[in-house]
Amino acid sequence: MENPKLPPILVNKAGSVYYVYTYKNVWDRELKRSKRGESKKIGKILGGQKDGVICFDESFLQERPEFRSFQVERKGKEYVFTPLNESGTTLTQLQEVKQLHAGATWALDQLVAQSPVGEALKWAFPQRRDYLKILSICYFIILNQDNNISKYETFAEVTRLPWGAPLAPSSISRVFRKIRNQQIETYFSVFRDELLEQQEKYGDKNEITLALDSTSGSNYVINNLLNLERHRYEDEDNLPLINLLALTDYESGIAFFYRAYDGKVPAAKTVSQVISENAGLSPGATHEFIC
Repeated sequence: MENPKLPPILVNKAGSVYYVYTYKNVWDRELKRSKRGESKKIGKILGGQKDGVICFDESFLQERPEFRSFQVERKGKEYVFTPLNESGTTLTQLQEVKQLHAGATWALDQLVAQSPVGEALKWAFPQRRDYLKILSICYFIILNQDNNISKYETFAEVTRLPWGAPLAPSSISRVFRKIRNQQIETYFSVFRDELLEQQEKYGDKNEITLALDSTSGSNYVINNLLNLERHRYEDEDNLPLINLLALTDYESGIAFFYRAYDGKVPAAKTVSQVISENAGLSPGATHEFIC
């Protein structure tokens, strides 16, 4: 694999961080010579030293996507390129002897492999292997009682995950921002197709048993969200309330469809109408609901 060509690079320190900039030379008519023009930040050097691995900004990677496939390390005046594998790690990292907790994540791997979740995520988030990042974040949330996302990096250091490269809080925030309605609809659409295919494979042709539940929750910080009405809990004072209708595969318990509502829990007629219009169920399929 041929190394991509780096643009002109500057490294400047601000506080305790070394930032990486690129620039273009411009012609100075008065001096009649070329001089350095405006610079643009494209990343920073990890580790707090002038030499080290460059963490490129997302804006730069969007302009130059070929750099996503390489780790670039500054060593003096040289820049060393190391190809990354599918999981975002280098061959050297794979060869290093490192003890990682893998039992729980191996079990989750088996569950994902036996369900449509992995394939659905792959279809919904195909670019830049985001589906592996989302899966790794989900593992973290599942396996940690305190799922404060700022603790993900520490967790990832000692745990084998689908995405092996480090994810800083800013990187995780970018991943979260990519989860939009279009990706959610794609995920559930592929999930449904894969689930039906599995049912046909094991003899239960075109038949899925679904479980339905509607629950509510309140929060002190969602006063300005859309689709929100205030209702009173028995033991709380006028807290914001959001209701969630969830439809899951009865066998696996995995979410098949969900929809958030404001106000009171929907009536049975509303539930039936929403499932019919929005759950994406095939008209020819057999539907059995357990509420």
